[in-house]
Amino acid sequence: MITFKTMDHITFKEAHELFTNGFEGYYIPMKMSLDAFVARFGNDNLSPTLSIIMFDEGIPVGFVLQGIREVNGQKIAWNGGTGIIPEYRGKKLGAVLVEKALNILKEQNIDIATLEALSINKPAIRLYEKVGYKVIDTLHLLEADGELTFDEKVANEFLLRRIPALQAVNAGIFPAIVPWQVDPTIIPKVGGEAVIARRGNELLAACLVRTKQQFGLEAEGVTLFQAIVNKDNEEGERALQAVLQEGLLFQHSLKRTTYNFMNHNKKAIPFLESKGFRSTDISQVFMVKEL
Repeated sequence: MITFKTMDHITFKEAHELFTNGFEGYYIPMKMSLDAFVARFGNDNLSPTLSIIMFDEGIPVGFVLQGIREVNGQKIAWNGGTGIIPEYRGKKLGAVLVEKALNILKEQNIDIATLEALSINKPAIRLYEKVGYKVIDTLHLLEADGELTFDEKVANEFLLRRIPALQAVNAGIFPAIVPWQVDPTIIPKVGGEAVIARRGNELLAACLVRTKQQFGLEAEGVTLFQAIVNKDNEEGERALQAVLQEGLLFQHSLKRTTYNFMNHNKKAIPFLESKGFRSTDISQVFMVKEL
Protein backbone atom coordinates (compact mmCIF):
# COMPACT_ATOMS: atom_id res chain seq x y z
CA MET A 1 0.00 0.00 0.00
CA ILE A 2 1.40 3.38 -1.08
CA THR A 3 1.33 6.13 1.57
CA PHE A 4 2.94 9.56 1.96
CA LYS A 5 4.51 11.41 4.87
CA THR A 6 6.74 14.43 5.26
CA MET A 7 10.47 13.82 5.52
CA ASP A 8 10.57 14.68 9.23
CA HIS A 9 9.08 11.22 9.84
CA ILE A 10 12.38 9.53 8.92
CA THR A 11 16.00 10.12 9.91
CA PHE A 12 18.49 12.03 7.78
CA LYS A 13 20.41 8.78 7.37
CA GLU A 14 17.32 7.07 5.95
CA ALA A 15 16.59 10.08 3.73
CA HIS A 16 20.18 10.07 2.44
CA GLU A 17 19.96 6.38 1.55
CA LEU A 18 16.67 7.01 -0.27
CA PHE A 19 18.18 10.01 -2.10
CA THR A 20 21.12 7.92 -3.28
CA ASN A 21 18.91 5.04 -4.44
CA GLY A 22 16.35 7.40 -5.98
CA PHE A 23 18.96 8.84 -8.32
CA GLU A 24 20.52 5.50 -9.26
CA GLY A 25 20.92 5.32 -13.04
CA TYR A 26 20.26 9.07 -13.40
CA TYR A 27 21.73 11.05 -16.31
CA ILE A 28 24.25 12.71 -13.99
CA PRO A 29 25.45 10.96 -10.81
CA MET A 30 23.93 12.52 -7.68
CA LYS A 31 26.07 10.80 -5.07
CA MET A 32 27.04 12.79 -2.00
CA SER A 33 28.09 12.03 1.53
CA LEU A 34 25.63 12.06 4.41
CA ASP A 35 27.25 15.25 5.75
CA ALA A 36 26.93 16.97 2.36
CA PHE A 37 23.30 15.85 2.08
CA VAL A 38 22.44 17.28 5.50
CA ALA A 39 24.33 20.52 4.76
CA ARG A 40 22.35 20.93 1.54
CA PHE A 41 19.18 21.56 3.54
CA GLY A 42 20.77 24.61 5.14
CA ASN A 43 22.65 25.82 2.08
CA ASP A 44 19.65 25.56 -0.26
CA ASN A 45 16.86 26.41 2.21
CA LEU A 46 15.30 22.97 1.92
CA SER A 47 12.88 21.84 4.62
CA PRO A 48 12.16 18.31 5.93
CA THR A 49 8.65 19.42 6.94
CA LEU A 50 7.91 20.51 3.37
CA SER A 51 9.63 17.58 1.66
CA ILE A 52 7.59 14.43 1.06
CA ILE A 53 8.44 10.73 1.20
CA MET A 54 6.51 7.96 -0.57
CA PHE A 55 6.27 4.63 1.27
CA ASP A 56 5.22 1.14 0.28
CA GLU A 57 4.25 -0.88 3.36
CA GLY A 58 6.37 1.43 5.48
CA ILE A 59 9.46 1.25 3.23
CA PRO A 60 10.62 4.59 1.69
CA VAL A 61 10.55 4.31 -2.12
CA GLY A 62 10.36 7.89 -3.44
CA PHE A 63 10.82 11.53 -2.46
CA VAL A 64 10.46 15.19 -3.40
CA LEU A 65 12.74 17.66 -1.60
CA GLN A 66 11.25 21.15 -1.22
CA GLY A 67 11.99 24.59 0.17
CA ILE A 68 10.36 28.02 0.35
CA ARG A 69 11.69 31.56 0.16
CA GLU A 70 9.95 34.93 0.11
CA VAL A 71 11.06 37.59 -2.37
CA ASN A 72 9.35 40.94 -2.86
CA GLY A 73 6.25 39.69 -1.08
CA GLN A 74 5.94 36.49 -3.12
CA LYS A 75 6.23 33.03 -1.57
CA ILE A 76 8.25 30.91 -3.98
CA ALA A 77 8.88 27.18 -3.67
CA TRP A 78 11.51 24.95 -5.21
CA ASN A 79 11.59 21.27 -6.01
CA GLY A 80 15.17 20.43 -5.04
CA GLY A 81 15.02 16.86 -6.31
CA THR A 82 12.50 14.16 -7.21
CA GLY A 83 13.45 10.50 -7.18
CA ILE A 84 11.98 7.01 -7.11
CA ILE A 85 14.04 3.88 -6.42
CA PRO A 86 14.54 1.70 -9.54
CA GLU A 87 12.15 -1.08 -8.51
CA TYR A 88 9.21 1.36 -8.43
CA ARG A 89 9.85 3.22 -11.67
CA GLY A 90 7.48 2.73 -14.59
CA LYS A 91 4.49 2.25 -12.30
CA LYS A 92 3.03 5.74 -12.94
CA LEU A 93 3.85 6.86 -9.42
CA GLY A 94 5.87 9.94 -10.41
CA ALA A 95 2.90 12.20 -11.12
CA VAL A 96 1.15 11.07 -7.94
CA LEU A 97 4.29 11.83 -5.91
CA VAL A 98 4.72 15.31 -7.39
CA GLU A 99 1.01 16.11 -6.92
CA LYS A 100 1.31 15.19 -3.23
CA ALA A 101 4.30 17.51 -2.96
CA LEU A 102 2.33 20.33 -4.61
CA ASN A 103 -0.51 19.83 -2.13
CA ILE A 104 1.91 20.60 0.71
CA LEU A 105 2.86 23.84 -1.05
CA LYS A 106 -0.78 24.82 -1.51
CA GLU A 107 -1.33 24.37 2.23
CA GLN A 108 1.48 26.89 2.76
CA ASN A 109 -0.20 29.42 0.40
CA ILE A 110 2.72 29.35 -2.03
CA ASP A 111 2.38 31.65 -5.05
CA ILE A 112 4.84 30.03 -7.44
CA ALA A 113 6.41 26.55 -7.60
CA THR A 114 9.70 26.23 -9.51
CA LEU A 115 12.16 23.54 -10.53
CA GLU A 116 14.95 22.79 -12.96
CA ALA A 117 15.24 19.67 -15.10
CA LEU A 118 17.99 18.43 -17.39
CA SER A 119 17.13 19.28 -20.99
CA ILE A 120 17.86 15.70 -22.06
CA ASN A 121 15.52 14.24 -19.43
CA LYS A 122 12.40 14.35 -21.60
CA PRO A 123 10.38 11.88 -19.46
CA ALA A 124 10.82 14.08 -16.37
CA ILE A 125 9.89 17.23 -18.30
CA ARG A 126 6.73 15.54 -19.60
CA LEU A 127 5.86 14.41 -16.07
CA TYR A 128 6.15 17.94 -14.71
CA GLU A 129 4.14 19.33 -17.61
CA LYS A 130 1.44 16.76 -16.85
CA VAL A 131 0.95 18.26 -13.38
CA GLY A 132 0.91 21.84 -14.64
CA TYR A 133 4.51 23.07 -14.80
CA LYS A 134 5.56 25.05 -17.86
CA VAL A 135 9.03 25.48 -19.37
CA ILE A 136 9.77 29.21 -19.33
CA ASP A 137 13.49 29.30 -20.11
CA THR A 138 16.62 27.36 -21.02
CA LEU A 139 19.50 27.48 -18.56
CA HIS A 140 23.09 27.61 -19.78
CA LEU A 141 26.24 26.26 -18.22
CA LEU A 142 29.08 27.98 -20.07
CA GLU A 143 32.81 27.99 -19.36
CA ALA A 144 36.00 29.86 -20.28
CA ASP A 145 39.61 29.67 -19.14
CA GLY A 146 42.56 32.02 -18.89
CA GLU A 147 42.84 35.78 -19.15
CA LEU A 148 40.18 37.49 -21.31
CA THR A 149 40.24 40.79 -23.18
CA PHE A 150 39.40 43.61 -20.76
CA ASP A 151 38.04 46.89 -22.16
CA GLU A 152 39.38 49.71 -19.97
CA LYS A 153 37.32 52.31 -21.80
CA VAL A 154 34.05 50.54 -21.04
CA ALA A 155 35.08 50.01 -17.41
CA ASN A 156 35.81 53.71 -16.93
CA GLU A 157 32.45 54.86 -18.30
CA PHE A 158 30.52 53.78 -15.21
CA LEU A 159 30.68 53.77 -11.45
CA LEU A 160 31.25 50.11 -10.63
CA ARG A 161 30.66 48.74 -7.16
CA ARG A 162 30.81 45.31 -5.53
CA ILE A 163 28.40 44.57 -2.68
CA PRO A 164 27.54 41.38 -0.77
CA ALA A 165 24.73 39.55 -2.54
CA LEU A 166 22.72 39.69 0.66
CA GLN A 167 22.35 43.45 0.16
CA ALA A 168 20.58 42.78 -3.15
CA VAL A 169 17.81 40.74 -1.51
CA ASN A 170 14.43 42.49 -1.88
CA ALA A 171 16.20 45.52 -3.37
CA GLY A 172 14.47 45.13 -6.74
CA ILE A 173 17.77 44.73 -8.58
CA PHE A 174 17.26 41.14 -9.71
CA PRO A 175 14.02 39.35 -10.72
CA ALA A 176 12.21 37.18 -8.19
CA ILE A 177 11.31 34.25 -10.45
CA VAL A 178 14.66 32.68 -11.23
CA PRO A 179 16.29 29.28 -10.76
CA TRP A 180 16.55 28.68 -7.03
CA GLN A 181 20.32 28.48 -6.61
CA VAL A 182 21.04 31.71 -8.53
CA ASP A 183 18.89 33.92 -6.29
CA PRO A 184 20.70 36.38 -3.99
CA THR A 185 18.95 34.83 -0.98
CA ILE A 186 20.86 31.59 -1.63
CA ILE A 187 24.33 32.50 -2.91
CA PRO A 188 25.33 34.83 -0.02
CA LYS A 189 25.79 31.72 2.09
CA VAL A 190 28.85 30.83 0.04
CA GLY A 191 30.28 34.30 -0.61
CA GLY A 192 28.16 35.68 -3.43
CA GLU A 193 28.54 39.28 -4.58
CA ALA A 194 26.61 41.67 -6.79
CA VAL A 195 28.54 43.91 -9.19
CA ILE A 196 26.53 46.97 -10.20
CA ALA A 197 27.10 49.73 -12.74
CA ARG A 198 25.68 53.19 -12.15
CA ARG A 199 25.73 56.52 -13.90
CA GLY A 200 24.75 59.10 -11.35
CA ASN A 201 21.94 57.62 -9.27
CA GLU A 202 20.72 55.35 -12.07
CA LEU A 203 21.46 51.63 -11.88
CA LEU A 204 22.12 50.51 -15.44
CA ALA A 205 23.28 46.88 -15.11
CA ALA A 206 24.24 44.29 -12.52
CA CYS A 207 25.44 40.73 -12.18
CA LEU A 208 25.66 38.11 -9.42
CA VAL A 209 28.92 36.19 -9.05
CA ARG A 210 30.81 34.03 -6.60
CA THR A 211 34.60 33.91 -6.54
CA LYS A 212 36.55 30.87 -5.38
CA GLN A 213 39.50 32.29 -3.47
CA GLN A 214 41.41 31.59 -0.30
CA PHE A 215 42.56 34.50 1.80
CA GLY A 216 45.95 35.79 0.66
CA LEU A 217 45.95 33.75 -2.55
CA GLU A 218 44.98 34.48 -6.14
CA ALA A 219 41.42 33.69 -7.21
CA GLU A 220 41.03 30.17 -8.61
CA GLY A 221 37.69 30.59 -10.33
CA VAL A 222 34.50 32.59 -10.59
CA THR A 223 30.88 31.64 -11.33
CA LEU A 224 28.23 33.88 -12.89
CA PHE A 225 24.63 33.34 -11.77
CA GLN A 226 22.62 36.30 -13.09
CA ALA A 227 23.00 39.41 -15.21
CA ILE A 228 20.45 42.17 -15.79
CA VAL A 229 20.39 45.38 -17.80
CA ASN A 230 17.87 48.18 -17.24
CA LYS A 231 18.30 50.07 -20.50
CA ASP A 232 17.64 48.58 -23.92
CA ASN A 233 20.14 50.76 -25.73
CA GLU A 234 23.87 51.07 -26.35
CA GLU A 235 24.51 52.60 -22.93
CA GLY A 236 22.79 49.67 -21.21
CA GLU A 237 24.70 47.17 -23.31
CA ARG A 238 28.04 48.77 -22.45
CA ALA A 239 27.11 48.89 -18.75
CA LEU A 240 26.31 45.18 -18.93
CA GLN A 241 29.70 44.49 -20.50
CA ALA A 242 31.35 46.54 -17.75
CA VAL A 243 29.81 44.51 -14.90
CA LEU A 244 30.46 41.20 -16.63
CA GLN A 245 34.15 41.83 -17.27
CA GLU A 246 34.54 43.15 -13.73
CA GLY A 247 32.52 40.41 -12.06
CA LEU A 248 34.16 37.62 -14.05
CA LEU A 249 37.67 38.99 -13.45
CA PHE A 250 38.63 39.18 -17.13
CA GLN A 251 42.12 40.43 -16.24
CA HIS A 252 42.97 37.27 -14.28
CA SER A 253 43.91 33.84 -15.55
CA LEU A 254 41.38 31.49 -13.98
CA LYS A 255 38.42 29.18 -14.57
CA ARG A 256 35.07 30.87 -15.33
CA THR A 257 31.66 29.24 -15.43
CA THR A 258 28.01 30.22 -15.59
CA TYR A 259 25.48 28.30 -13.52
CA ASN A 260 21.85 27.95 -14.60
CA PHE A 261 22.25 31.18 -16.57
CA MET A 262 18.91 32.10 -18.10
CA ASN A 263 18.53 32.28 -21.87
CA HIS A 264 16.59 35.55 -21.57
CA ASN A 265 19.94 37.26 -21.11
CA LYS A 266 19.90 38.04 -24.83
CA LYS A 267 22.73 40.57 -24.63
CA ALA A 268 24.89 38.79 -22.05
CA ILE A 269 25.25 35.41 -23.74
CA PRO A 270 26.47 36.74 -27.14
CA PHE A 271 28.96 38.98 -25.32
CA LEU A 272 30.30 36.08 -23.27
CA GLU A 273 30.55 33.88 -26.35
CA SER A 274 32.44 36.63 -28.19
CA LYS A 275 34.97 36.60 -25.33
CA GLY A 276 35.57 32.86 -25.56
CA PHE A 277 32.88 31.29 -23.42
CA ARG A 278 31.72 27.94 -24.79
CA SER A 279 28.79 25.66 -24.03
CA THR A 280 29.25 22.58 -21.89
CA ASP A 281 27.48 19.29 -22.52
CA ILE A 282 24.88 20.16 -19.88
CA SER A 283 21.84 22.42 -20.05
CA GLN A 284 18.64 22.58 -18.06
CA VAL A 285 15.13 23.94 -18.44
CA PHE A 286 13.50 26.23 -15.89
CA MET A 287 9.91 25.25 -15.10
CA VAL A 288 7.24 27.18 -13.20
CA LYS A 289 3.74 26.47 -11.95
CA GLU A 290 1.37 29.05 -10.47
CA LEU A 291 -0.51 27.74 -7.43
